[in-house]
Amino acid sequence: MSYSEHFRRKVIAKLEEGYSIRAVSAQFEIDKNTILSWKKRIEIKRTRPRKPFK
Repeated sequence: MSYSEHFRRKVIAKLEEGYSIRAVSAQFEIDKNTILSWKKRIEIKRTRPRKPFK
């Protein structure tokens, strides 16, 4: 099952508010590992800009 980007942002926003991954997982009824992978993808995009092509 694929989740919408809006839903993913909503879940990540809860984490940024200070809720634990376990609490957010229970609230939205999704696996902890799914939340962790979404969080990692967002962190990578924010911290590492792409190198320019040629």
